[in-house]
Amino acid sequence: MVSVFAEQYFVFPLVAIALAGLMVLLCRWAFSKAKGGSLVRRVDQRPAERDSFGLLIDVRTVRTYNEARVKVSMLKDFGITATAARTKDGWTVYVWPRDETAARGLLDAP
Repeated sequence: MVSVFAEQYFVFPLVAIALAGLMVLLCRWAFSKAKGGSLVRRVDQRPAERDSFGLLIDVRTVRTYNEARVKVSMLKDFGITATAARTKDGWTVYVWPRDETAARGLLDAP
């Protein structure tokens, strides 16, 4: 016959509460403000280099954020996935390589 001690009934809830508390602390740290070293927020607000966005191709650089959003919106209306990022040259519009020719054609059209 298996002997069950009273301590075994007490240990499991303590371990469960400790693990839940650890998860709460980990989530608070991961999603905290930038000053605390957040894992999910970008803390470097400086403009990036134009070629530092991996596979994305830059198709147009404009001066303001609003101009870039207009260009991105126009490309998205035609089914081209696009995004804008702040670079050292201004605001740059990026697309995937397969959409580069179509994006340049749309942006260059009068």
